[in-house]
Amino acid sequence: MTFFDAMQRLSRSSTSPLLIGGLELSHPERVEPFFQQNTDAVFFFNHLGEIVYFNENLPRMLGYSEDTLYNHFAIFSPPEQNDSVTAFFERALAGETVHYTAQGLHIDQHRLTLKITNMPIEQDGQVVGVYGIARDITREKQLEDDVVQIRSQLKLREQIPELVVFQYDALTRKIESSASLINYLGFSQLELKQLSNKQLHKRIHPRDLNPLRFQMIRLLEGEVDSFEQEISLLNANQQYQLLRLKASRSNEDKNQISMVLYDLSEVSEARQQLKLEREQTKEIYEALEAAISQIDLSTGRILFHSKGFFQLFEELPDDLILSEEWLFGRLDPRDISAMKRFIKRLMSGKSGMIQYRLLFPDGRLKWIEDQQIPVFRLDGSIAYTNSIMHDITLQKEYEERLQQLAMHDSVTGLPNRLALTETIKDWMQANTAFSVLSIAFNRISDINNAFGHASGDQWLQATSALLSTSKTAEVFLGHLGGDEYTMLIPSSFKKDITSCAETLLQLSTKPILIEQYALFARVSIGISRFPDDSNNSVELIKHSYTALRRSRRENHSTVHHYASNLDIDYYRRYRLEQDLHYAIERDQLFLEYQPKVDSWTGKIIGLEALIRWQHPEWGRIPPNDFIPLAEESALHIAIGDWVVETACQAMINWSRAGAELVPISVNVSPKRFLIPGFEHQIEQALTTYKLSADLLELEITEAALIMDDPNISRTLEHLSQLGVRIALDDFGKGYSSMVYLQRYPINVIKIDRQFATHIVEDRKAQAIVKSILYMATEFNLAVIAEGIETLQQLEMFRSLNCPNIQGYLFSRPVSAEVMESFLLREVLYPIEACSLAPDTVPRFSVHGKIKMLKHQNQAFDFSFSDIQAHRTSTRHLYFTTKTPLPLQTATFEVRLVEGIQMVSCTLSIIAIEQGQYVGKYATVQEAEPVLRFFQSLRYTE
Repeated sequence: MTFFDAMQRLSRSSTSPLLIGGLELSHPERVEPFFQQNTDAVFFFNHLGEIVYFNENLPRMLGYSEDTLYNHFAIFSPPEQNDSVTAFFERALAGETVHYTAQGLHIDQHRLTLKITNMPIEQDGQVVGVYGIARDITREKQLEDDVVQIRSQLKLREQIPELVVFQYDALTRKIESSASLINYLGFSQLELKQLSNKQLHKRIHPRDLNPLRFQMIRLLEGEVDSFEQEISLLNANQQYQLLRLKASRSNEDKNQISMVLYDLSEVSEARQQLKLEREQTKEIYEALEAAISQIDLSTGRILFHSKGFFQLFEELPDDLILSEEWLFGRLDPRDISAMKRFIKRLMSGKSGMIQYRLLFPDGRLKWIEDQQIPVFRLDGSIAYTNSIMHDITLQKEYEERLQQLAMHDSVTGLPNRLALTETIKDWMQANTAFSVLSIAFNRISDINNAFGHASGDQWLQATSALLSTSKTAEVFLGHLGGDEYTMLIPSSFKKDITSCAETLLQLSTKPILIEQYALFARVSIGISRFPDDSNNSVELIKHSYTALRRSRRENHSTVHHYASNLDIDYYRRYRLEQDLHYAIERDQLFLEYQPKVDSWTGKIIGLEALIRWQHPEWGRIPPNDFIPLAEESALHIAIGDWVVETACQAMINWSRAGAELVPISVNVSPKRFLIPGFEHQIEQALTTYKLSADLLELEITEAALIMDDPNISRTLEHLSQLGVRIALDDFGKGYSSMVYLQRYPINVIKIDRQFATHIVEDRKAQAIVKSILYMATEFNLAVIAEGIETLQQLEMFRSLNCPNIQGYLFSRPVSAEVMESFLLREVLYPIEACSLAPDTVPRFSVHGKIKMLKHQNQAFDFSFSDIQAHRTSTRHLYFTTKTPLPLQTATFEVRLVEGIQMVSCTLSIIAIEQGQYVGKYATVQEAEPVLRFFQSLRYTE
């Protein structure tokens, strides 16, 4: 099974990545080599304990074929340890990383001792499998057992019982009777009494005689009190036997010498065997990569060390004293405190393991794993410690590479979200004020869809390189995901944060080369600040991203700073996105109609149908708030079809009322043209309502045409042949509108409202409009000027011979009933747009804050947003705010502040009157302190 297939089997989602301790497995071609190159056996289990992937070291270690290994782990484990291994596996499934030692069964049924680590494999916060890594430590374990056995044998062989005991009188030079000596020499008691020194000397091997005489003279002359010597003596079988003689003078009688003979023949054999085993052990010690040693903790003296000890440290102290000065002088300073704690633990009699770094003069670094076990004397004091040390440098380098993968994005090489969060925590602990900038280039999805993911990777590498070259060393740059990035900019930076953001916005003017294409990005930026916006690393990123989403909603490169009202704003966006699915069936959508009139006569020559949404909680929802939500899903299809049906039905109703029908235009989403069958949907609607095709006009924007999709061109041609009029909205706003007029069957162009705004005083705007009108005449196109709100603007468009206009000067969008009266009247007259009447403008206000506590029985912890409170009664508080708030179904906390006074209350919003929210107090007691607060203020009516 390939690595990719294994990941597919483990994955429960096609969009969320698999994670091992933060390591993302979404790019198998980059991640798999790290598992295959590991010197240990690497394997993956599914949640049932079945092996679904392994590297080449696992079959090499266990001897099984690759096909056999795709089984449950119990097959490769001795039966008696299945329960304990299963317990470790279940701990890993519960989300814990576990380390343990267990036995594995080789194919030939011999047992291996394995050091195993299990880690959970997670996806969307759920454990879907277990990652495992195993190291074969059988040889090291056997070595430890051999050392224990050799020491036991030596101890036993040194406990040899005495053989012969007798007394020698120095004055008489006679040997006293001894049953053990008689038995050994084969003499009778009488023969022993008659034994002369000469006869005795003949029983001693010639090579041992003189040394024995020398020692006896020293003993008799009082130079020594005792001595020991090995001698060979003829036994009863007339054979030389190796003995050890121990002689000592009596304290009471200096002439009495006690003699003891030990049989050393077996000792001699044991010595030879012990020598052989020591040589074998030495060979093992020297061949083993591990370093084995014994250290006296009280003095620091190295009692024993293998060759590996020198290979690790590359030198030894001259006096073999492992002092703190010598050891700490070679340790990485970061590990000294941990080593001091480890030594203190050993001195208390507790075994342990530590990992530390050794530094060498040439700059090299070694990682050492040191396991030490104290050995105690009979009185309970520590005699020494046994130490086994390994060079784990390669393992640490592999872990660092794994950590690099876990903390860095594999495509851009930048720190990822996990590393970003840790960096923010570090900066916060250092009490450094800084700003978090979330930056989006907004093109990755389009590039992946149009050119493929390889080009998408090039885009990510190019955008990350742009940001990297734009920043200085003190600025942190990380990758959030897609073509979204985060910068951390300290407050000490030489530029203020706004200047930094404006510099980054200029990246949108630079072409980014992807293969043979030069692409441009729309750069969106969101900013949050520490400590102003939050003291939590996750919240700082969230706030920055909230501001970024606000920037992305605009159709140009821009930057937004986080503000507390964005929390409610995006909660509102979330609720609207959910409720929009039911808006049609709940009859919450409706159409308003704005007339298009002849510039000179005011005669209605057409209408534009504009969709509206009256939400029961959030009130009137502007189209700019919910239409983008519809286009993010398939809702735009159902809503677009509903608009066409409703507009057609309205025309039938007006016709029945006796009104003369004029063309009605509806706006069509660019994405609607990509869905096959749109032209048949329009044709069916015209047939159902028996309307002439020239009464229906479809307004499209450059966004639909810039896709340059063959379906769009084919659909527009079909509709044009039916007689449906096609209008190009916002004309003059884009850079390539002329091309569209030539390529597509456009009947009407609508001059963008930005020209109307500046037409009176801006000669360039006048010239552009004049050029558009001339071109429209040459192309035989109808023209509508949008956004006409003043008589001066009307007169200017009349002077430029613009035939038709649309705007508030003649009418705001109105209901179907009002539009029916307009159509019956046929002519409209200009009415200058006026500002809010003076009596509706609040004359008094006090600053305050509002926070939503609960909505639809769900509790929230949003930040406070600004309000202006204008008046209060015993039941209601009247206030305004720029933050949209829900009616009826939410509970709010309000705080009003004036000078040093502050009052708070809880209320729900029941209505909107004359642009002011009406908040109903939760209780009468809530209203009393607010009333007293208002009464204490000085203001004029």
